[in-house]
Amino acid sequence: MITFRKMAASDMEQVLQWRTSEHVTKYMFTDIERNLDQQMEWYKSISQDDTQYYWMIEYKKAAIGLVSLNDLDRKNRKAASGYYLGDLHYTMIAGRILPYLYNFAFFDLGLNKLYAEVMEGNDGIMKMHLHHGYTPTAIFKEHIYKYERYHDVHYFELLASTWKELSQRYHRFTTEFLL
Repeated sequence: MITFRKMAASDMEQVLQWRTSEHVTKYMFTDIERNLDQQMEWYKSISQDDTQYYWMIEYKKAAIGLVSLNDLDRKNRKAASGYYLGDLHYTMIAGRILPYLYNFAFFDLGLNKLYAEVMEGNDGIMKMHLHHGYTPTAIFKEHIYKYERYHDVHYFELLASTWKELSQRYHRFTTEFLL
């Protein structure tokens, strides 16, 4: 039911709509203009970068969000993970989406660690990370200036050993991710 396909240029209008929606942008470190030309430039830039991969999340063949691996460090076998639902009608399956990415990252890519940065107030994703076995590692106080005030940023990490040991109930959540 949940599938992932490599993000394409044809997705940029949808991604821009999601990225500039209030429920997504309020937890992002930067705000972007609703400008499709700039979005296409961003897409061209990341398409040439072999340390960043983005996939559209599809549920019953409808695009509902975006998931990514960023700052992929092949030598040290680590990457940052990112995720958002663009369509809030699918929040009931939110907790089932990321295990697919974790299984791909740890079992297929052989990564040792995923890490995530979460802006204060994004309690849902923080709870989800903890539920999936992430460990909180740091809080960077007043780290991001947005909406005319500073925000703390919480850092989390998930080790392959933790995922393999503690999250066996999710190991069946596998699918293909194209790089």
